[in-house]
Amino acid sequence: MGTRDLFLIISSIGAVQSLFWGLYLILFDKRSTSTRLLAGFFLVLAARIIKSTLWLFSSEVDLVILNLGFAAHLAIGPFLLLYLQSLQSAFKLKWVHYFHFIPALAVTALSTQLELNGFWYSGGYTILAAQSIAYLLVAGGWFFMKRKEINQGKNVWPTLLLVGTAVVLVAYFTNYISGPLFYAAVIYVFSFYLLKNLSTIFSKKEKYKNINLPEQRSQEYKLKIQSHFEDNKPYLDNDYTLTTLSEDLNIPKHLLSNVFSSQFQMSFTDFMNSRRVEIAKVKLVNEQHLTVSSVAYDCGFNTLSSFNQAFKKFTKTTPSRYRETAKVVI
Repeated sequence: MGTRDLFLIISSIGAVQSLFWGLYLILFDKRSTSTRLLAGFFLVLAARIIKSTLWLFSSEVDLVILNLGFAAHLAIGPFLLLYLQSLQSAFKLKWVHYFHFIPALAVTALSTQLELNGFWYSGGYTILAAQSIAYLLVAGGWFFMKRKEINQGKNVWPTLLLVGTAVVLVAYFTNYISGPLFYAAVIYVFSFYLLKNLSTIFSKKEKYKNINLPEQRSQEYKLKIQSHFEDNKPYLDNDYTLTTLSEDLNIPKHLLSNVFSSQFQMSFTDFMNSRRVEIAKVKLVNEQHLTVSSVAYDCGFNTLSSFNQAFKKFTKTTPSRYRETAKVVI
């Protein structure tokens, strides 16, 4: 087996994996807007890889196939941007969003007419590059500004998508010969992360979208929750549950879950643990005589391991390291 054959196999596997994820995500949750947008991203990326692979490893590629590959490329940026935006709980796909796909649809409609020499080599590639870079910058800038409002795999997955897309674009526009290999490598990384974090990324966040809870009422519930937590500090009770909160506030559990998701951008459990961690940070610094385990139990955690896990999640460090750092600062 020669190097050319190995390149072909690697590139083809990348295309198949991207196609698989696109089809799988469509079947995974047909009703979820974000899942459908991500499926579209993988499908057009697969088409893009297939086009480049055929171009490099086939002596003759039909003009229609080439143009469909270019059309798929023009759809990558829009799918990426809309997917990132859909991670916000308030996002709704509207007809105006479909305008993003007009260039891709136009190339598809003209797939029998756009010649390489007559269009793509005479400014078409420049347009393609400008559109790709523009969407990547807009998507990256939007995500940077809104990242605190998104709770999607701790923001690792959206960041990975942006970096991976950037690698694909750089590989395509700077080193075309080995481009499909870079595309395949990006798909391998995507696949590895998806397989390990599928349940985290697709947490069915849209299951509360069908609840007809007016924004004003949602804000009222948010204020009631905040007031209750500030006055009564229920997070210090390690047996406190969403059911208990529902009984205390006389608000149905499913509405409370909706409020935590839409207003606080986190689950009830994360909200509880975030409050506990804030108290623990103070105790770790001001009450040096207490052991880490004592601090954990005093702040409402059932076990030391759950405390360590929550503390690292919200502070990016361990309780012991946090205490030692505080000593140095003092």
